[in-house]
Amino acid sequence: MTDETENTRPSAPPSGPGRARPVAGGLALLLSLVTLIGLGYVWYILSYETHIVGVDVAKRLKAQGAALTQLDTRIAALGQAQAANSRAVRDLAQREASLASTHHPGRHWQIHAAADLLLIANDQLRFEHDVPLSLLALHQAQRALRRQDDPRLIPVREAILREILRLKALRRQHTSTMALELVALAHSARTLPLAVPRFMRAPRKAAAPTKSLPFWRRAAFGIWRDFRRLIRIRKEPVHERALLSPKRAYFVRENLALRLYGAQLALLEHRPALVGANLAAADRWIHRYFDVKARASQAVLVKLAALEHQTSTLTWPDISQSLHLLRRLSRAAS
Repeated sequence: MTDETENTRPSAPPSGPGRARPVAGGLALLLSLVTLIGLGYVWYILSYETHIVGVDVAKRLKAQGAALTQLDTRIAALGQAQAANSRAVRDLAQREASLASTHHPGRHWQIHAAADLLLIANDQLRFEHDVPLSLLALHQAQRALRRQDDPRLIPVREAILREILRLKALRRQHTSTMALELVALAHSARTLPLAVPRFMRAPRKAAAPTKSLPFWRRAAFGIWRDFRRLIRIRKEPVHERALLSPKRAYFVRENLALRLYGAQLALLEHRPALVGANLAAADRWIHRYFDVKARASQAVLVKLAALEHQTSTLTWPDISQSLHLLRRLSRAAS
């Protein structure tokens, strides 16, 4: 009885490890699929990048090949240009050698240089009134023509000599007297009276009414005088001059003297443009810092105006004869 009861009992359910086997298999399958998908993606990426890199490298190689072709073309063109330049240089060398064997270019060049020097001398004397530079250009032209030893150039050299003598005589024209006058003006500049400011001038004294006038007239005159003192109208055509200290007054006088000495030096060098500039500056300096109403200042201004007029009316000689002769000989020779 007991045995049958034991045999008829239902069997117990399987243990835990038996149930875990299907779960583990599913996880393994899932991991395999994920791995396969990742490997496929990596393979796709690698194959795509390799394709892209290959295409890029091919394009670059093609561009470099085109650039090399252009460089080869340019090198060939430069080689042709260099060969053409070499042929041109050889042709020029041959022509120069043939000209040197048939002509004497050095002589012609020196004659042209002398003509240019004569032209410079004429321009400097006509437009700039620069006698020293004109003399220097004439001496250089005379020296260049003297080296030629050509008898046909003797009239030109004689004309240049006459023009040099004219310019030297011009340098001595009225310069001694004018230079002495400028020295005297420079000495008198140290004693010219300076301009006094308006506020330091002594006011004019009004004429006091005489006691013989009647009372009502003296009262009216006093009222009118007081009224005029209340309102004062004056014109200032120039700026108000400041009162100079003794130190500044000394430098003002010395600057005026230096202007006059500079005019004297320019006169001795026969530079009338520079003489006129110094005289004009001295005139402006006197009008600005000195009392132009004083007799000494007026005398200096009159002398400055006279000297400036004498400088501007100096006569200038004609030194173009040598240039015309040289040009005529050059045309005849050519």
